[in-house]
Amino acid sequence: MANGWNPRNRAENSKMRVEISIIVGICVGSVAAVRRPSESDAASRIVQPSGTIVGWGGQIIGVDLSREFVSVAAGGWHSLGLKTDGSIVGWGWNTHGQATVPDPNGDFTAIAAGSWHSVGLKSDGSIVTWGLAYSGRLDVPEPNTDFVGIAAGSFHTLGLKVDGSVVAWGRNDYGQTDVPAPGTGFVAIAAGLYHSLALKSDGSVVAWGCESLQCPTFPCYCEQEAQVPDSSTDFVAIAAGAYHSLGLKSDGSVAAWGCSEPNTDYGQCRLPARNTGFVRIAAGYTHNLGLKSDGSIVAWGNNHAGQTNVPTPKTGFIGIAGGGGHSLGLRSDGSIIAWGSNRFGEANGPAPNTGFVSVAAGWGHNLALRTGGALVAWGNNDYGQADVPTPDAGFIAIAVGDFHSLGVKDTGSIVAWGRNDDGQTDVPEPNTCFIAAAAGAWHSLGLKADGSVVAWGSGLYGQTDIPSPNADYVGIAAAGTYSLV
Repeated sequence: MANGWNPRNRAENSKMRVEISIIVGICVGSVAAVRRPSESDAASRIVQPSGTIVGWGGQIIGVDLSREFVSVAAGGWHSLGLKTDGSIVGWGWNTHGQATVPDPNGDFTAIAAGSWHSVGLKSDGSIVTWGLAYSGRLDVPEPNTDFVGIAAGSFHTLGLKVDGSVVAWGRNDYGQTDVPAPGTGFVAIAAGLYHSLALKSDGSVVAWGCESLQCPTFPCYCEQEAQVPDSSTDFVAIAAGAYHSLGLKSDGSVAAWGCSEPNTDYGQCRLPARNTGFVRIAAGYTHNLGLKSDGSIVAWGNNHAGQTNVPTPKTGFIGIAGGGGHSLGLRSDGSIIAWGSNRFGEANGPAPNTGFVSVAAGWGHNLALRTGGALVAWGNNDYGQADVPTPDAGFIAIAVGDFHSLGVKDTGSIVAWGRNDDGQTDVPEPNTCFIAAAAGAWHSLGLKADGSVVAWGSGLYGQTDIPSPNADYVGIAAAGTYSLV
């Protein structure tokens, strides 16, 4: 599930999801020898060889994301990282102190992040909370001992005890802290916007929260969030949308329950007619996707932009994802199919859609790289961002910003085009020895074969201020107002 993207709002765009792409190569003179990343490189996409992540810009500037992290948690606008020494690092929006870990910062074994509060579990079984205290979400009930698990919702908190019981506190206007009796035998917990989930050792799921037709502010048009469907056993995976939940069972069937938005019914809780053979599930904001063992995709729920109309042929898929108003399917042949919101034609895949090795998406346009080194671009072209410069050949890597595009050539140079009001397409000299590129909303990055990074474009949030020493980097990424290497 993803939030809407506003290309005009730089502060909101700083929350954009990023992915680090890695291309390893050697520059000899002006020639780059490049190995494209494979699936085996996936773990390397978020860390350096030393296990560190370096960040700069509006969202995480000044934070030491060094090695030895063992778990992470994402809140509304802040993040937490747990280290092997039991300390916690917090970063992001800190208006209520949710990113400021209280002293003593040690002996933590688990972390959880809500919208504006944070939760840490200590090795002695006690819980520490910090951030916005409104609605009592920080008030851990006594006795504050024997906890083995934690979860944080938007306005409430859950704790799992060693005896399998669940303790809940905080906002309760939807019943999200009313743990059903007998409240024992649980092994895992999760917290949503207005509801709570707990998994039992027998594979059953218990949920509580928003009651059908009883929610104080809006009605639920699906089954209650507090009512997991009958035969609630043998769940192997769960997924949560804005106001609804999904569960995948060991027999390949899907269960769905929860609420829609106020005064609407999108049908995201009405199960597919042939509810069998599923191997993966995904929940968008108000729609769902299910991947079957035969490689087909079933989609249901909100279809205002056609996000549940899976294109034909509906086979050969190996991955799925659900967004706010669009859907993605990854095919086994390496092609990517997109459908749903298509204001600028961004969901119109290129034809013929074969032979692609890489794809990149901007706010309203896309780039795809072919095996022969040519590029295909489509979608929004208000600033010429979809007009690939000639000669269209010899490309080895691509990147897309909001309204500009980047292509790395096999000569080691970067070609940039599209919107340029912040200089994001003015590649600095010497334009040689580049092996990878990344594009943010108004800035660009280039990775050199010697491990150094070059940045250009808007530096309003420090996103072009590369930390020292600028060496030994193997991957780069850029978002709205920050950068990662």
